[in-house]
Amino acid sequence: MFTRAIFLLAAIALAAAVGLAQPQADQTIQVGLFYGSRAPETLVISGTGQAEGERGKGAFEGDVKVAAEGGEIVLEHNRGRAIAGSWVEFAPTGRDPWLELAKAAYRGKLRVEVGKAGRLTVVNTLALEDYVRGVVPNEMFAHLSAYKVQAVVSRTYAIYVRDSERKHRLDGFDICATGHCQVYRGVDSETPMSDEAVEATRGQVLTYQGKPIFSAYHSNAGGVTQPVDEAWPGSIRENFPYLCRVDSPFDAQAEALPGFAWCYRWQCDVTPKDIADRLRARGKDVGAVRDLRVRSRTSTGRVRELEVVGSTGREMLRSQNDLRAVLVTPSDRMDIEKGENCFKVTGWGCGHGVGLSQHGALGMAKAGYQYDQILGHFYRGVDLTEDYGRGPSRPLSPPEVNLAAPDARPTPSPPGAG
Repeated sequence: MFTRAIFLLAAIALAAAVGLAQPQADQTIQVGLFYGSRAPETLVISGTGQAEGERGKGAFEGDVKVAAEGGEIVLEHNRGRAIAGSWVEFAPTGRDPWLELAKAAYRGKLRVEVGKAGRLTVVNTLALEDYVRGVVPNEMFAHLSAYKVQAVVSRTYAIYVRDSERKHRLDGFDICATGHCQVYRGVDSETPMSDEAVEATRGQVLTYQGKPIFSAYHSNAGGVTQPVDEAWPGSIRENFPYLCRVDSPFDAQAEALPGFAWCYRWQCDVTPKDIADRLRARGKDVGAVRDLRVRSRTSTGRVRELEVVGSTGREMLRSQNDLRAVLVTPSDRMDIEKGENCFKVTGWGCGHGVGLSQHGALGMAKAGYQYDQILGHFYRGVDLTEDYGRGPSRPLSPPEVNLAAPDARPTPSPPGAG
């Protein structure tokens, strides 16, 4: 049991606090807020709620300091100190259905565990819809139809990562809160418009052959998206037929967004010394860099193989990660020209180029296309399915898009589409 101090953490004991109704297990998600080497050694959780740990449980109100000592979690409050064990979970029970952590508020529960080197892993378990509410405004610009697109895409992606890809299973949660997965910032992200979009699409996901898809997305395709296997060699195109080449003429929308014009069309100068240094940092030394030669391109014009010619050797770059790390460019859809003292790189787009182009989707939304039309344009041959992939489905078809005139009027949307 906790020591008596944990029961004194509240100014008034909460004998019958009212909390949120708990969603079904398959409608929740576990989000890693802090983990690994970036996890804190101490933290403060604020609010009104119930704390339950390995050694017991009790109510709290106000600030609770959490730290690790000797492999166990120690809780401190202005009214006492308690040892919780190797883990402790905090749940809100007050008027506000959330708790605060690191100047942000989170719905659902916050579980803290002792991780490596005494650092504290923090996992936020909450309803899937509340998670989507905390993602959409961070991943899309404010527009109702565009928000609906992002809500469906982010909900689908979360389910795919949670149930199929499971890339964070060894970390002890379903999905992380950064751009490695999706940017999630909790309650402070929520807006009336984005909440409306999430509610309007509640439970809707994209499916292929009855299963939620890998709904990849990126900032800007630079005019055309690319097939999954061209972006990530080793992927099997037949497994992801919906992630194919799609023209994205509305990507130029980025040029009208303050601070984002560079996402569509960009230029940079790269010096031979910078290239040599970055190669050396990756364990590859070619001496003084003398030339860059594009040896092959993908079907969408992106650089597939780039040869770096040096004074003592040559190195072939064959992956997006290598190309973008060595040249420090936002995409691999580029042209390279050798200048007097540097290489002049001109390119288009930002990101891996697979699936939904967010700027392209925003441009289509502003032009009057509805969210289901936009989804049908970027993900080919998929269904829009209710109840998290278990309910009724309807196939999505791409609308007619005049590629020469992005501002052309869209084709009518079917009744009921929003």
